[in-house]
Amino acid sequence: MSRITIFSFAPLWFFALVPYRISEGLLINLLPLFVVQVVGGTITDVGKVNSLVALAGVIGFSFWGNLSDRVKRRRPFLMIGIAGFCLGLFGIGSGETVDQVLKASVLGGFSMAAVIPSATALVIDTVPEERIGYYFSRFYLIGGWSFIIALIVGGVWLSVSPVILGIPEAMRSLFIMAAIGAILSLILCLIWIKEPPRQHINPHREFTQALLGRLSVGLIERRVLFYPARSIYFITRPNFFQEVVQNLKTTLSLYYGCSALLFLSIQIVYIPFPLFLTQILGATNDQVLWITLARSLVETYFYLRVGQLVQSRNSIHLQALASGGRIGIFMILTLIALFHPTRYSLAIITITHLLTGLTWAVIGVSGTTSVARLSPRGQEGSAIGIYNSVIGCSTIFGSLLSVFLVATQGYVVCFGMGTVLMSLTTICLWGLGRVTPEVSRQQ
Repeated sequence: MSRITIFSFAPLWFFALVPYRISEGLLINLLPLFVVQVVGGTITDVGKVNSLVALAGVIGFSFWGNLSDRVKRRRPFLMIGIAGFCLGLFGIGSGETVDQVLKASVLGGFSMAAVIPSATALVIDTVPEERIGYYFSRFYLIGGWSFIIALIVGGVWLSVSPVILGIPEAMRSLFIMAAIGAILSLILCLIWIKEPPRQHINPHREFTQALLGRLSVGLIERRVLFYPARSIYFITRPNFFQEVVQNLKTTLSLYYGCSALLFLSIQIVYIPFPLFLTQILGATNDQVLWITLARSLVETYFYLRVGQLVQSRNSIHLQALASGGRIGIFMILTLIALFHPTRYSLAIITITHLLTGLTWAVIGVSGTTSVARLSPRGQEGSAIGIYNSVIGCSTIFGSLLSVFLVATQGYVVCFGMGTVLMSLTTICLWGLGRVTPEVSRQQ
């Protein structure tokens, strides 16, 4: 299977997941708007849905991943995950109430958790070990471009179809089309993916130096914020929990704290962001997708370039600089929310969103690189696993805090709180980078 390539840079089966990832991209970007505009939900309902989907993903990630390792099978769990995700999309598209959409979303979130560890484990199980970094970077890039295709498809559809169908039916039909796309992925996986021999499946996957600068918590930030359970599944080892305790006794624990604060501040600002665009700035649904598209293009373009930069620099300081850039971006959002929006507000938002994409490329790659460099030798995989857990908890809590602030205090306080927390994060990261000069060690 790993010998079959397309365009000479990736196994063919990587592309079997493209329709699924397009469908996933549509779900991630449209679900908040669907909850409010189609089934009459509130900003609080959006936070509830987002938090429960994330929680279902965290639980499902551990369940499906460990079960896959226990029975030493990948393909069946990949298929189960895509099939369940498809049912969830059909349920959302046909849902009439917030409760129905919530249940379907949780089903989709739990099912997505079977796809992620199975697919990433397949990469590790089927590609040559000496080229694992190369193939993971390609795996990320294909996922990033699939997300971009989803935004283009959604933007074009929502630019035209509401005139004919109306907004509710246009949104519903897009979810049904996404479900059909997931079915296509299911068929392609049946054809292109072969189960690797059991002797090639290693449940105790090790971190390799080839992953430094290529491994990211997520190529597209929007995916990470919506679904924080995603991570590279090589972290489970027999002595995993013992290593958790050991890592928490090192400088790494301070970095975990900074990361928790970083993702909390990001989530506070960006969970209500699509609704801020439509409700306050008067943007249409397709404009929301076009703005997200511009940002995603920047994230995808700079991913590999930032990875090369991080390998030769102090990754914590780079992350601090990116966080500092976020302070300015969040301040602009706060000021726009504070004063009466003008006809230039949407253009300003678009420009700042492009800068957000650049800062995410730095934050995403620098984060996993810093964790790997700070962790005890041989325990990098476990350390990155803890890092992903920290992100998951921060984003779940951030979702609830964000919608509470918007519902009770408004967007100004919400964005202002994000700005303050991001400022604290930047100070902490810069200070940590100064006292850990060995962060750039080569192991």
